[in-house]
Amino acid sequence: MKKHIAGLALAGICTLFAANAYAETVAVMKLDSNGRNTDGQAELLLEALRDQVSNSDNLTLDSNGGDITYTEMQMVTGCDKNASIACYDAACETLGAPAIIFGSVEEGGNTHLVWYVSGKGIFREVTGEVTDVASANKLAKSIVVGEVGNLIVTSNVPGADVFIDGKRIGMSAEFEESATPFELPTGSYVVAVHKEGFTKEDAVKVSIEPNKTAKVHVSMMVATDVKAIRRGIIIGGYVAGGVGLAALATGIALEFVADNKNDEMNKTILQHKTSEAGQDATSIRDKWKPIKNTYSKVLWGVGAGLTAIGVSMVIFGYVYDFTGEKVERKLSNSWMPDLDMTLTPDYKGMSMGWTF
Repeated sequence: MKKHIAGLALAGICTLFAANAYAETVAVMKLDSNGRNTDGQAELLLEALRDQVSNSDNLTLDSNGGDITYTEMQMVTGCDKNASIACYDAACETLGAPAIIFGSVEEGGNTHLVWYVSGKGIFREVTGEVTDVASANKLAKSIVVGEVGNLIVTSNVPGADVFIDGKRIGMSAEFEESATPFELPTGSYVVAVHKEGFTKEDAVKVSIEPNKTAKVHVSMMVATDVKAIRRGIIIGGYVAGGVGLAALATGIALEFVADNKNDEMNKTILQHKTSEAGQDATSIRDKWKPIKNTYSKVLWGVGAGLTAIGVSMVIFGYVYDFTGEKVERKLSNSWMPDLDMTLTPDYKGMSMGWTF
């Protein structure tokens, strides 16, 4: 009765904490032992269940429940055995837990386990046979973790860090035969690999099916020094632009000098039409004609082309995306930044940031 009264005082806890797909806090109840020589098996399974919950990253073991069975709970609460959902909720209320795991072990080791979340219903239910520690651990894992499958990750560069949903779980192998499978609960995951000095591959989405092995192979390449490439292109652009401007300046200077020389020779020719000086001036003027009409124009064209190439290289070096990732855009006509959502370099999670 005292337990029942205490449970009623905590009646709202079950519904409050049952918003998740599964509860974060679970009370593992003592298992009903039905039949001869089942007490030991029930104890093995109880310990296995509590260990699984305690070792889970997502769950917290509630300290209540380990000293009372579901049948005893029915007696304490006085709930109708036929109204199972009402009894489940009453058990949650009495224990002050948002979720419970309970069940029974029959003679021969046949076991039935139920994970109930108050306000949500039965989250998971399994049956199996418990005969020893190994079978107890296996059944406990099936109710706490769920059905599992395997994942093999290989890469052309062995020893790369493997990340599942942003969490490092191990290293890749070069061949499937030498790979250690990663055991994962069924569902969809994002797989990524990373190794210093090699390019990062796009994350791969993979589905893990019960008792099956999924395989992912990643091809990696030696990472290029993007900064060195960018710096080389920008410096090359400045050099090309500088040479182009020099050629333009030379072409302008030659044309200016050629014009002056042409004017000077024309004056000499007018003053000394028939003299030797006039003939010499004509010869000199004729020599300067190709300088003005050909050489200076060639320098103009070469200079303009090199200048255009140099400017293009500088702009290209600053704004081109060499790595497949967003880079800092030092030259931009847009006032609005781009929203960049990528995996962080160490793949610990997703990152979001503004790229200009």
